[in-house]
Amino acid sequence: MDLPELVTRTLARRSGPEEPLRIVQAGHPALRGAAREWTGQLDDALLAELVDAMVLTMREAPGVGLAAPQVGIPLRLAVLEDAFDDDEDGDGDELEVGFEDGYEDPLDRRPLPLRTVLNPTYEAVGSGRVYYWEGCLSVDGWQSIVPRAETIRARGLQRRADGTIEEFDEEWTGWSARILQHETDHLAGTLCHDLAVPRSFVHSPYASRYADLPDAVRRLGLEGEIMGLGPGEVAIG
Repeated sequence: MDLPELVTRTLARRSGPEEPLRIVQAGHPALRGAAREWTGQLDDALLAELVDAMVLTMREAPGVGLAAPQVGIPLRLAVLEDAFDDDEDGDGDELEVGFEDGYEDPLDRRPLPLRTVLNPTYEAVGSGRVYYWEGCLSVDGWQSIVPRAETIRARGLQRRADGTIEEFDEEWTGWSARILQHETDHLAGTLCHDLAVPRSFVHSPYASRYADLPDAVRRLGLEGEIMGLGPGEVAIG
């Protein structure tokens, strides 16, 4: 089946445009294959309909990102958005953020306006690595501690609201960089838990018990570089 036909069939499974797409779960082959490069395979109208459906699905999940393979489409396409409110603890894509009183947020989380990216790539800038809990809408209900580059150089194409597509080459840092790394990894068939600290895989309701990572090290028996983190610390390097 060619890509336009697959997208058309996937969108048609909904009862209407206000219904989200089905998010496939771990074990579905779409999550393990390398997605196809965007080369203009979908016309403007079909691409717009797919993007709108993915944004709706991401927001209703709720999540801070969604890659096309997560809805069964093997295309290097992802949508990202973090409507983070500094006055509230936010959840998104099951990425939990919470620290004890007295700690400044070391994850550098800030609002990320809606972005639609095609053929994204990233590379680490510097040696800083941030360890924290991460979840995935395609592994519903579970989290693990995933090390990510603190700052990345991100490149690819972005689709603007008016439908124009242009190149981007930007430096991303903090929580937004984690989101982009997570979604870009999906396009290579990699789930966040593939990259996790061994023994850190937990049911989501338990993750808040280990927001301070030294507690997770001690109580879950974690080993390796993560053992060097002190109270309130998440970054190494």
